[in-house]
Amino acid sequence: MDFSVYKAKSDDLTFALCMTLEEHTRRVVRAGIELVNRLPFTEDERNKWLKKAIRCAVWHDIGKLHKSFQANLKKGTTVVSIRHELISLWFCEQFLNLPIDELFAIATHHKGIVSDGFKKLSLYEIGADLACHLSDDPELVKNAEEIVKAWGTLFNDVSPITNNVSPKDAYSDEIQFLLMNDKQQSQPTDRLQLARMRGLLMAADHIGSAKTESDLPVWKRLELTDFYPTTLNNKNKIVRVPFRPFQERMQRYIGDVILHAPTGSGKTEAALSWVYANQTENARLFYLLPYTASINAMVRRLKGVYGKERVTALHSKALDFFYEEAINETNNFQQSEEIARNKRSASRELFYPVKVATLHQVLKHALHGKGWDMSLFDYQNALFIIDEFHTYDAHLTGMMLATLKWLKRFCNAKILLMSATIPKFLLDRIVNELFDGDTSRILRPNPGNPADADILKRIRHKLICQPKKTVIDSTEQITQILEEGKKTVLIIVNNVSTCQKLSQTFDKFNPKLLHGGFHRKDRKEIEKSITADDRKERPRLLIATQAVEVSLDIDYDVAFIENAPIDALIQRFGRVNRAGKRKKPSEIYLFELSIGNTKRIYDQAIVDETWRVLLKLDGQELSEQHLVDACDEVYEKGYTEEQERNFQIGFNHERIVNFESTFHAGDWADWVEDVIDKTNLKIDILCENLRSEFEAKRKEGKYIEASQLLVQAYPWECPKEHQIKLEDKQNTLVATNLEYTKGVGYQRIERSPDFHFL
Repeated sequence: MDFSVYKAKSDDLTFALCMTLEEHTRRVVRAGIELVNRLPFTEDERNKWLKKAIRCAVWHDIGKLHKSFQANLKKGTTVVSIRHELISLWFCEQFLNLPIDELFAIATHHKGIVSDGFKKLSLYEIGADLACHLSDDPELVKNAEEIVKAWGTLFNDVSPITNNVSPKDAYSDEIQFLLMNDKQQSQPTDRLQLARMRGLLMAADHIGSAKTESDLPVWKRLELTDFYPTTLNNKNKIVRVPFRPFQERMQRYIGDVILHAPTGSGKTEAALSWVYANQTENARLFYLLPYTASINAMVRRLKGVYGKERVTALHSKALDFFYEEAINETNNFQQSEEIARNKRSASRELFYPVKVATLHQVLKHALHGKGWDMSLFDYQNALFIIDEFHTYDAHLTGMMLATLKWLKRFCNAKILLMSATIPKFLLDRIVNELFDGDTSRILRPNPGNPADADILKRIRHKLICQPKKTVIDSTEQITQILEEGKKTVLIIVNNVSTCQKLSQTFDKFNPKLLHGGFHRKDRKEIEKSITADDRKERPRLLIATQAVEVSLDIDYDVAFIENAPIDALIQRFGRVNRAGKRKKPSEIYLFELSIGNTKRIYDQAIVDETWRVLLKLDGQELSEQHLVDACDEVYEKGYTEEQERNFQIGFNHERIVNFESTFHAGDWADWVEDVIDKTNLKIDILCENLRSEFEAKRKEGKYIEASQLLVQAYPWECPKEHQIKLEDKQNTLVATNLEYTKGVGYQRIERSPDFHFL
């Protein structure tokens, strides 16, 4: 038979992914081989999975031979009238004796099993539709056996062909039941094997479709010389310095560990030291950070360690990050968009051996979110570094610990938790829940060693408490400092509106703002400005919200900070006199009162307790030990009653705790609502006055740049009566009561609901 006339992708030769069915299949076979060779398998496991991956790749798209599918490609239609993968299933079930997990993978490598939700199969598609599709192409049915024989010969597949004189026009009950959410768990089949096989085939198919099967990065063994600590000498040149003693201990530490060390002590080098000690061939590395800005910075750093081809970002705004990288190299927005989308797709799958991500990306898979079946390979024997997490978010902390238990038990992963702010009650809980009470799993800098003691005794700050006052009460003092021109000033407040109002107060000093009310285009420019390599180019006055708590490389001389939970404050303090090299400790003015409402942000009881504890340190120069002790005292009684309830809800989440018994192979859940309270779930929305710019960019084909103009706002800030839905593929929402100002962010404006710009 001549298979060269059959297409796998669009018949339009200008389409980047246009290819014949034979070429696509060969690419997927190669992708499957390359994937299996780069995953952490034993030799026996690798041999088993190689055979299965190749066999699935050979047969997964044979259903594309159906004349209706080929006709759709020639028409260039996006309407899919036939599920080609289900025709592939029919070929395989009728003429091949494939294992059930391979049949399942072939049937579900595009859509999930029959259940509620988007991109799921329907009962019609796995039932009555098959007979209709077979009757539509009688020639295919007539020659089916010969097609299978010829296709197998083409790919040297030795699967025995069944001489089926009268093939059925329905699937077997066994496969149909596995393809239905409400019947799958009653079947005796190993559902975990179904999920693994599906995940591997999907990854190979996506890689082959993107024509990147030859680009899969090879695992690299980390050496100490790859991340040796450095500093600037008195001639402003980068020079190597020795590892600190606690970092050297990490280079010999095998297994799970908690690193309790101060901000700025070299925790990243300590983390890589742990990786050096625990790495195994082909095992993945996940470096988890709380915010996207710190993730992007860590990606750049780890690319210098591992090579740029091995490291990727994995977070909700990764597309912007990849686009920025690409546009700097190509200066062509169309090419950059394609590169960015391909990288984002590869980052979500089994492509990169090093991923820098948010905790939410791992929670997503523990909660059976989309893509969890691919993670079964990604997480196996992997190393997880969790760099800082906030105690005050009790629900998220509970889910994090539950997920780490799942990773250890189910995936044989190794865990490194790092923080400067773990209170004793939570540290004890982590040790008991994750490490069976083994306190030797806690590693700290040794105060008896001079090099480590230097970190612990380092004095960076002098605390000056301001009882019953707000930042506004220090307007004259801040103005005087800025007019003298000798010091840089950092102001940190608890909500966006306060940040914006203060910018007007200090407008003549040209302040930079950093908060959650910016669209992504502005946010990128702001972060670039405040972390400029030439420190003289950085703003002398930065007014920020808790967004500044991320691991951005900023360093100010004096700070004026609104009260917040102690672990948040310690992160904020770390943005002042960061290296502790100034002649005198930097002054931090802490205000008891916030200008705006903080009830939606923090637990007031913890905020009040933080103030009570820190007030005792008023006027003192603070060592790192002072801050550790203060954190322990604030949380001396553990969580509040409400926080403890939220922690337990997260820690005992049924989908995580009972993962093995609650999942359905080929199905996924809406995980977001399980992580974030609906009332706090922000929405992407376009401010009315940016609508013309947005539509102009989309008209030019600059879709990513257009999406960067959206802001994230709470639903209560733009009620439905103030929303307009644009007629585009994304159904973009426009807020008629929000106005955007560059450098300031979005603000609510008073307007009647039926008004909108022309």
